[in-house]
Amino acid sequence: MNDKFAQNEQVIAVVGLGQLGRGIAACCLARGFAVVGVDREQKNRDLFRKFLPEAVAHCLEAGVIESGDAGEWQDRLELSEDLAPTSRACLVIESIAEDMPAKKQLLREIEAVVDEGVLIGSNTSAFPISDLQEGCKYPERVFGMHWSSHGHVTRFLELTPGEQTSAQTMACAKEIAERLGKEPAVLKKDIAGFLCNRIAYAMYREAVHLLESGVADAEAIESSFRNSVGLWAPMCGPLRLIDVMGGGAFYAESIKGVLPTLASSTELQDTLESFIDQNAKGPKNNIGFFDYEEDDAEKWAERFTAAILSTKKYQDQHIPCDSPASAKKTVMVP
Repeated sequence: MNDKFAQNEQVIAVVGLGQLGRGIAACCLARGFAVVGVDREQKNRDLFRKFLPEAVAHCLEAGVIESGDAGEWQDRLELSEDLAPTSRACLVIESIAEDMPAKKQLLREIEAVVDEGVLIGSNTSAFPISDLQEGCKYPERVFGMHWSSHGHVTRFLELTPGEQTSAQTMACAKEIAERLGKEPAVLKKDIAGFLCNRIAYAMYREAVHLLESGVADAEAIESSFRNSVGLWAPMCGPLRLIDVMGGGAFYAESIKGVLPTLASSTELQDTLESFIDQNAKGPKNNIGFFDYEEDDAEKWAERFTAAILSTKKYQDQHIPCDSPASAKKTVMVP
């Protein structure tokens, strides 16, 4: 056993090293934590090692860190195919695929390995945390920890309590999130979809409704949204926008007139149902709202990365919430 991974507040375990899990683990490394990365698939562990130089480059470009290299990160990383090394962590982040039975089973397996005082965060984008807590021995230490893609550079993180999550757990989760350079959105109660996805799903439903109703084509809907919401979203959310761009009275009058015409169906729309049947993956298989060329998936991935990095730098300049990790601020591993 490597002594530097002794159980203490400087070790975080990430279980599941898919795309999201790799970003989570890289974020922890960027902030000086020692990381135990667990994945049953050798290919995912190998992909994470290959990802480290790219992650370091992203963090340097976005100003997440002032200095660092993949070799130094490797010194604080242990990869495993089983859960045994997670016993040395102060926090275990579950980040496997969105499968409720599989997540609940994994939480029970983690509890069988770690001590009672170890926090367990579930990286889910939609499942109620109260449901995930069912069957846990110590449900009070289980909470929702919703990350976004490129988790090593974004400021996004939603923290959600289940019905049995303790106030102390949420306080500790917020503290850790801030140490990870996040601007955590802390929910007061559990709700399916949390904050960003509930707002986004309402937006997606209306966009598809406008398309199916023949109001506009996909290109018009795309450009209208990108050139309006895309301009202010990095700076403020919808509630702040109402305040600073006219005030609640002005917006309330406008909303009141349009509200009855907005999509409100609780059934999935025909277009989205057809996407399930076709296994639509957008540019990956050229099934979606737009047509794509063979290499468009890679091009769009590059565009997303560039947008995320530039947005992070803009936010840090105009609405700072954190300072770059440096040698002086890095948590040293014993």
